[in-house]
Amino acid sequence: MKERTFTSFEQYEKYLKEKMIHKAKKKGLEGDALIDYLKKHENDAARIWKEYDFQKGLEKEGYVTIAVWRDETGQRKIGRGRPKKPECEKLKHSIHVRLDEERYKKLNNFCMEKNIDVSEAIRILINNL
Repeated sequence: MKERTFTSFEQYEKYLKEKMIHKAKKKGLEGDALIDYLKKHENDAARIWKEYDFQKGLEKEGYVTIAVWRDETGQRKIGRGRPKKPECEKLKHSIHVRLDEERYKKLNNFCMEKNIDVSEAIRILINNL
């Protein structure tokens, strides 16, 4: 599976055009055959972007990750799931904590006041140490 992350449609369109040129040259296409091949695929970027609603993911996350793989018949498949976070943003450690009723209520009240989830509240409190 190959994954590519894009921050704009223009970036995706440029990538797809470069990929089509590379594929055409790999097939040995030159001159008019190359031009015909590129014309045939010139609207692929816009069609795929719209078909898989990548704009929605871009607006929500600021980027979109496109995963391409081959299914059991060898056909290429394109998917869009939750965008992968950059390695520097991934959270790698999980902590389980037992709390008495009083501390649990304090934590929940803090979360409600700040309108955040418990994990984010704990991160904020740790940063304030």
